[in-house]
Amino acid sequence: MESVSASIPKAAADPERPVYHFHPPANWHNDPNGTMFYRGWHHLFYQFNPYGSSWGHMHWGHARSRDLVNWEHLPIALAPSEAKGETAVFSGAAILTRDGEPRIFYTSIGNRAPEQWMAAPADQELIVWTKSPSNPILTTAVHGTLEVSDWRDPFLFTEDGATYMVCGGNTSRQRWGGAGQVQLYRAINDELTKWKYLGTVFDCRDREIVNIECPNLFKLDGKWVLIVSPQKPCEYFVGSLDLKRPRFTPEAHGILDAGNDYASNISTDPSGRTILWLWGRTDNPPSKGWNSVMTLPRILSIGSDGFLRQQPAPEFERLRGAAMTAGAVPLTATPSVIGGIRGDCMELDIEVSLGKAAAVRLDVRCSNSGKTGASITISRGGLLSVGRATTLLGKNERYRLRVFLDKRVFEVYANDGLAALYGTTDAGRDDLGIAASAHGDGAELTAIKGWHLKPAEFDLSRFRT
Repeated sequence: MESVSASIPKAAADPERPVYHFHPPANWHNDPNGTMFYRGWHHLFYQFNPYGSSWGHMHWGHARSRDLVNWEHLPIALAPSEAKGETAVFSGAAILTRDGEPRIFYTSIGNRAPEQWMAAPADQELIVWTKSPSNPILTTAVHGTLEVSDWRDPFLFTEDGATYMVCGGNTSRQRWGGAGQVQLYRAINDELTKWKYLGTVFDCRDREIVNIECPNLFKLDGKWVLIVSPQKPCEYFVGSLDLKRPRFTPEAHGILDAGNDYASNISTDPSGRTILWLWGRTDNPPSKGWNSVMTLPRILSIGSDGFLRQQPAPEFERLRGAAMTAGAVPLTATPSVIGGIRGDCMELDIEVSLGKAAAVRLDVRCSNSGKTGASITISRGGLLSVGRATTLLGKNERYRLRVFLDKRVFEVYANDGLAALYGTTDAGRDDLGIAASAHGDGAELTAIKGWHLKPAEFDLSRFRT
């Protein structure tokens, strides 16, 4: 805690640090962990290095929010139990016991095979956590003769009164890909300290995927959804789940976000919304004193076509200032600057008509000399591209883009959540312009609206105590 506190001034001094995307007080963080809603608060735990702004020394950081926008930083929740041979606290998830009490599960790393450990809160505010005397809750011995490598990242769910856990990994380190799997377990006591191995619930027979991390398996709109982090952009599958076989059977498959984010987690709130959390990478040099954000919390649903939809939580609309609008802008090969809408901390809502053009490009964080901070391109073939990241939207005459700029990072949501992309920019502090152009004739921006967004509040008072 002293190490983090000493780093806060350096992190806070960076003018390009995002102001409404969630971030820790300082230093490095990555995967969202233990996301849950409890007693009026959204709780977010996360992989955290309190000793520097690069990966290492994994702990669990902790924060809570009433509204998904403004956050109260809390003391570090979990640290490695070095006396028990634990060197790192890796990713995991949260669940409520049958009597409604929270538990968090995580992968314990030490000079041994990975183990799954559990912790319980010592108070109803969930500030202090105590590791279970029954740890390890699960070891690789539960698999019998099956050898599971890289076994980690428990995620939990309930169905028909029973509590289940899935973990990622692979079953062959001797082959190049094609052996990534998700394993399934069921709790056999109410205290969640004893578990039975049920089998492999999902095989990822893809030669390009060596291992599966951070599996999330959950119900959504009458279907089951599986999200995996396969050491490249996260993928999702929509389908059905047979817990007796056990087997998850995909019916639809897509890329969750082709941008520079990773390691999903899921929570639900009292209104029944399913919320997606993702680690947004920034790849900063250590000198900045901070590294990474969380993407905006995304509300998930399944569209009429059977594929996933992602929308930014509407609570962020509360940060909007006065609306700024611009008339229709015909587009040519020469970029047209959109007058009256400038900024590095904004929300943009733009409708695009392709006409006969092969592609339309929107440039954000542009300098006065025309240098582009980041480009968002829609092609006639229905591809949405942000830098090197590309995803399929489908062929349409018109497209709608919602773009969230937040200093160093940005997010793009297209066609009512059909696609979402997270990215970063190295634009300069004064690079605030917005411009658009087209490759071909007849394209235009038919409607343009923008809002400057106020910073979210990040309360450090409880963290410092």
